[in-house]
Amino acid sequence: MSTKNIIIFLVIAVGIMLGVGGLLWNFGQQEEKPIAEIAGEMRYKEGSGNIILVEFSDFQCPACRAVQEPLTAILLKYQDKITMVYRHFPLSNIHKNAQIAARATEAAYQQGKFWEMHDLLFEKQTEWAELTDPREKLSEYAGEIGMEKEKFVSDLESDQTKQVVANDLLVATRYRLTGTPTFFVNGIKTEFTQLEARIAELSKE
Repeated sequence: MSTKNIIIFLVIAVGIMLGVGGLLWNFGQQEEKPIAEIAGEMRYKEGSGNIILVEFSDFQCPACRAVQEPLTAILLKYQDKITMVYRHFPLSNIHKNAQIAARATEAAYQQGKFWEMHDLLFEKQTEWAELTDPREKLSEYAGEIGMEKEKFVSDLESDQTKQVVANDLLVATRYRLTGTPTFFVNGIKTEFTQLEARIAELSKE
């Protein structure tokens, strides 16, 4: 076999291997993950439908903030079909206040105010995101939504609160999630642009 033919053969072989590798990678991304692990204990959930929608999110992430309005519309449209589960994935390497914001919502959860704090942090993201120390502002938000501020301040720094956030982060790391927001529908990773289509399909089953 001539040198030219050998080179052509090698190029074709490498192309085939890359193509197969790409297909396998894509399959791996679409592979169903255990819902019990992805959703966890469903600490922060809304609804009681059979479709389990899990969002791994970061309160300082602009993209996470941007999807909140259309996500709310989807949840309202399919409210009898979906159980929505929020999980923490603070990207602390790029969002300096993401970790403490996550802890703020856990502290709010302990007073039955998780979703109120969740909504407020996204709504006012530009107020607190770049503060050197957002604790005073977060405490102010706690007062706005009717929380006992002294308890909130204490819970914000507690080991229990830190562990809850760490547990979610561990799951995100285990499944090699790389960005936020990341969504799973019944254990299958789903791009936000495909979210409603996937939910609509499952709603017919």
